Amino acid sequence: MRRAYNSGRYEQARHYARLLLGTSKEAELARSIIVRSYWNEQAYEDLIQTALCWDDEISLSYVHLAKERLNSIAHGHSFSPVAQNRLKHLLENQPRPKESREWSTDDMTANFLQEGERVWFRYPQGYVFWDMPAGFDLSTTHTSLLALAAETLLYPWESSTKAPFSSTRPMGERASLSFSAGSDSTAAALVMPSHTLLGYHRRSFESILDHRNARRLIDYLNNTREREVVQIESNHELIRTHHGKPGGFSSDFACAVHLILLADHFGLGAIGFGMPLDNTYLWKGRKFRRFEETDYYIYWTKRFADAGLDLLFPIASISEAGALMVVKKSPWLEHLNSCMRGDGKQGCGRCWKCFHKNGPLGRPFDINAREIQTFLNKRPMPTATHALWALQKMGHEDEVSDLTHLFELNYDWWEKIFPPGFLLLPDRWRSGIEAHLRSMLPLMPEPYELYSVNHFSED
Repeated sequence: MRRAYNSGRYEQARHYARLLLGTSKEAELARSIIVRSYWNEQAYEDLIQTALCWDDEISLSYVHLAKERLNSIAHGHSFSPVAQNRLKHLLENQPRPKESREWSTDDMTANFLQEGERVWFRYPQGYVFWDMPAGFDLSTTHTSLLALAAETLLYPWESSTKAPFSSTRPMGERASLSFSAGSDSTAAALVMPSHTLLGYHRRSFESILDHRNARRLIDYLNNTREREVVQIESNHELIRTHHGKPGGFSSDFACAVHLILLADHFGLGAIGFGMPLDNTYLWKGRKFRRFEETDYYIYWTKRFADAGLDLLFPIASISEAGALMVVKKSPWLEHLNSCMRGDGKQGCGRCWKCFHKNGPLGRPFDINAREIQTFLNKRPMPTATHALWALQKMGHEDEVSDLTHLFELNYDWWEKIFPPGFLLLPDRWRSGIEAHLRSMLPLMPEPYELYSVNHFSED
């Protein structure tokens, strides 16, 4: 670590430093190496986002300096000039296929090609790839699957991806789940059929996210054969950087594009998403809506169906709190941790996920940590209903003194099942998933408190 840092190989230095974060004797030095290396690279956004969960003197001093430096930069773009240069370097150093393709707006299937076990996709600004399992054959993949994959990757920027599919794929038989190894995703895996294929997307480029906690659960499931988890490495999260956004999924369903591409390979007939009630029947976690009537739900369920896939929301009838109750009853719990800054054994204790995911499970967190306080003091509050439940559950209502009126309601119902959510499940999957959930959690009492949720009186 020291040799890499002293020789200016900062990415390598950070790699070694992250391995030492869980070692008490070396953690302080490791944090120092990480923040100083970002400072030396002028990567101020990465420095701030990383160091927010560390309250030591060195980290906080560099956060202060980085914020001052960013304030001095003229913002004519979505990224600072330094961040733009780093992104440009990252994009320029991505691999490219041997065979060149021109971007086609007329035929989405023409934008895909395979070289060995690597599948490429040509999008308007470049190429992205997926490293597929042995035996995968792109030529046997139905055209509607390729078109759906392209749409999830380029929605909403390319209108050509919304064209009707040239043909409809017959429905497959096996269920699958876009699996992140977080608590919501794990709850979805626990209530879906045991033969469900779990598909994990692995980011191929270095970032500030730490995936060791996710790998710990995945390794457990694969080693014990309790579930089959396929891991697909890809760099497609870079697509949206061309639209002024940081790396991440282009759309809600881009997290499952690897499963869409693998649907014929594994005979898939459904793709599930760990979207709890917070994201279905609540708008931004704070205002009730009839999810089944939204244009979003109607459009995407039909689009997936035309590609021979049921769009599954197995935990749409329970909240994030309900998902925590589900995983709490499972032996998987000791291998699960939703924190993406942890060391593969535990959470950092200072991030928002450690507050509202780990805290209610009885795991340690620092309520005074900067990131947690930042989110608690935002108005409207992010994931408000769940955050209010967590504050009430853990006795921290005094942290949001301006919201005292919202604690007149007891949020115990937030841990229970909202039965109308079962109606979102296609018939062939409903009975099994519903039975699993009913065996784990009680039903919300009627009349449902959920219907009146609108914490910040929004139109």
